[in-house]
Amino acid sequence: MSVKAAADGHLKRQILLDDLVSDRPAYQQLCAGITLRSCDAGTHKGVALHIENMALQSGQLERVLERRFEQALAFDGCYIYLDKQGALVIWHALPAQPQVLDTILSRMLSLANLHALDVSVKR
Repeated sequence: MSVKAAADGHLKRQILLDDLVSDRPAYQQLCAGITLRSCDAGTHKGVALHIENMALQSGQLERVLERRFEQALAFDGCYIYLDKQGALVIWHALPAQPQVLDTILSRMLSLANLHALDVSVKR
């Protein structure tokens, strides 16, 4: 990854974090079919890692579920479901401390085994 691409990724991640913390609609496409976005669950504000059906890897859902329950403490607060279109969604409530949001996004990507797409602001 070039320095410019890395800087662009960090800027996009920071904009996403700012939008989430400011309660503005947030959306960042990480690659084709994979996005981070604001997503409310009832009255709870949250963020979702959304992996469209066409972007799912073979066995990815099973691996995500296994990791979530085998490493329950590491992925505490992450909820996994399939939406109506068959997309894998990993949802997490927005934290009371906004400074930990970047870490939560990294954990969500880790849970889905998408480390390569993690351009953490704090790296």
